[in-house]
Amino acid sequence: MPLRSALQRVLLAVLLLRADRIVLAEELIEHLWGDNVTDNTRARLQTHVMRLRRRLDDPQLLRTVPGGYSITLAVEQFDLGRFHALRAAAARSEQHGETAEELRLLGEALALWRGRPLADVFSRRPDWIETESLDELRLETVERRNELELARGNHHRVIDQLRTLVIEHPLRERFWAQLMLALYRSGQTAQALDTYQRASTVLVTELGVDPNTELRELHLKILTDSGEPRAPRSVPARLPPAVADFTGRTREVARLCALLDSSGRTCTITGPAGVGKTTLAIHTAHLVRRSYPDGQLYLNLRGADRVPMSTAEALERLLRGLGVATESSTGEVEELVELYRDRVANLRVLLVLDEVTGAEQVRPLLPNTTDSVALLTGRTTLAGLEAAHRVPLEVFPEREALSLLEETVGESRVRAEAAAASEIVRLCGYLPLALRAATVRLLARPHWRLTQLASRLSEESRRFDELNVSDLDVRARLASCYEKLDEPHRRAFRLFALLRVPDFPRWVAAPLLARDRDTAEDVLETLVDERLVDCVGRDRLGQARYRVPELFGVLARELAAETDVRGPFLRMFDLWWDLAARAARSLPRRFPLFAPLVRRHEPWNVTLSGRLLRDPELWFEVEWHVLRAVVSQSAELGLHEQAHGLVIASAVYCDLRARFGDWERLNRVALGRVDARTEALLLQQRGVLHGRRHQFSEAESLLQLSRNRFDALDDAEGAGHACRALAWLQQQQGGTASAREYYSLAAGYFEGAGEEGMRAETHRALLTLE
Repeated sequence: MPLRSALQRVLLAVLLLRADRIVLAEELIEHLWGDNVTDNTRARLQTHVMRLRRRLDDPQLLRTVPGGYSITLAVEQFDLGRFHALRAAAARSEQHGETAEELRLLGEALALWRGRPLADVFSRRPDWIETESLDELRLETVERRNELELARGNHHRVIDQLRTLVIEHPLRERFWAQLMLALYRSGQTAQALDTYQRASTVLVTELGVDPNTELRELHLKILTDSGEPRAPRSVPARLPPAVADFTGRTREVARLCALLDSSGRTCTITGPAGVGKTTLAIHTAHLVRRSYPDGQLYLNLRGADRVPMSTAEALERLLRGLGVATESSTGEVEELVELYRDRVANLRVLLVLDEVTGAEQVRPLLPNTTDSVALLTGRTTLAGLEAAHRVPLEVFPEREALSLLEETVGESRVRAEAAAASEIVRLCGYLPLALRAATVRLLARPHWRLTQLASRLSEESRRFDELNVSDLDVRARLASCYEKLDEPHRRAFRLFALLRVPDFPRWVAAPLLARDRDTAEDVLETLVDERLVDCVGRDRLGQARYRVPELFGVLARELAAETDVRGPFLRMFDLWWDLAARAARSLPRRFPLFAPLVRRHEPWNVTLSGRLLRDPELWFEVEWHVLRAVVSQSAELGLHEQAHGLVIASAVYCDLRARFGDWERLNRVALGRVDARTEALLLQQRGVLHGRRHQFSEAESLLQLSRNRFDALDDAEGAGHACRALAWLQQQQGGTASAREYYSLAAGYFEGAGEEGMRAETHRALLTLE
């Protein structure tokens, strides 16, 4: 709150320094006017108090009390109150041995300071020493904060600040001692000794005294190199080298660095195979390793031959990394855990555990103090690890994938063939491992155009061969995830992956696997846990949607010889047909289409019918991208009856929403390998489609052909619908007489078929032409 008046600044400062206490009017007058007191001084004070009260957001804060004034504030409303509260909380943390929390609280308290306190407050009271006492309070806090940082091995963090502090406060011997210790522990012995000489010179020159006992003893320890103040010289540094051209993951790196900057944290990076979990973990570990001066340990828990490493073996390796021989150990896990925890109890280490298979594998390996951190990677969510901070990792967004390509093969090369570059990253499924393999291939073939690699990758039969370069074998990496499954889950994965749809709802699992709904969905969720199937969110019907990642789909199709898909897909496509027919019958139909028959085959659709009937149009909108793919795949697999049924059922939705392009493409697919009655029905629908487009000649030819096909089959109902459509077509062109003739023919057909409802409806249409 800016205050222009110098007197009001003094008034507010004095009241805040005595918050929640009474400040006598005489004391305020001394601060404001000193000895320059007149008869109206008290009235002037009252005027300034009144003006200040008006400036405050809450006038009730400043109260008039007997003999003076008082200001009442919540702690969080002013800096000094917050500072005292944070110091008190830090003192409580110190009593409980919570050094990390104490350090955090002191840092927050010191962050409240902005330069010299009360810099624009000029009191006329000669004995006012508030500025000095506040400065002393701050410096005591800084000293304690530095002690904690040094005790935790963070000497690199405080060196620069201590160099400034000894210049600003050269007579404060504690700062000189802390600077000497920080320099010595950083391996800068000569600078530490020089710091002692400078401190000694300042003290002798300014005060005529020698350095105090603390400084002299520390100086002697450094001279004799006793090692007592120094952190261990030999510490494990077992991190693998970081990737030099690390690209992207900016948000994830920032979050991990912030988490790992505070001790006592366990962080997990989870995601599918090849997504770059290990690369991100190692890159981040190198960024924060200076905060863990007692060492950095790395262990790949996948083990030899990709068999998960036992807890006992992992503990023995970690102990050896910490310089503890385990030959005398009996090898019992409990004994190794005790030995390991004793060793890390007083250390500040960074532990990276790669390719974790489960919480039970790593729980005994996690540091048992708040001074160390653990960074874990794994495919599963590791939900069993309590209080772990999770950073999920997915494939690259397209822009980051292209950036990786630009960083490695050259920006000019990528931008010269931007379309081919986009196709390469898409065919790699935006998977970092596959993108690395592709870039290595391009670097090895500098004379190749990007279109050449894109063309090779587009052939599924050779895609993994192109992505097998040097020690990067994408096929082997993905296959290891598949091989981990038992046979029922392998078969389920192959079936889901061979379903050539953009995504699918959860209920698909039941007909595809021929299991009850709960069991089938449990199988699907296991594949999600293993990251072979992705859950991509919920649709507008509230259904969870799933998708098999691009390259896992390619792997499944390589394994297709092991899978008989016809039976499972027949069950599933029958259900799609039945659902589409149910939805179509519930939609408002535009004349002259007629509703398809509902097909009932399997019991798995019972729980879905209510949703379909409530909003069949929304169901079609949500599933439309899937229905088109199902029609194509049905036809490819020779399941023509299912393809025809879906196309006939979908025509009502296409007509209602004017999806004429989709309608024509699907109708053309269905007209291949068709029986006579289905052909007649598809011709009738195709004729209506051409009529909607005002292609009347083609429409009339198709509808006449449809009528002839129905006549040949002695299908009076079908012929009646064809004649109704011809009557409608004549009406569109103004041919009333011809329309009347066709309506009469249709009514006769319906009467012969026993369709009294359709006959009556046709007669009503005739009456409209009178």
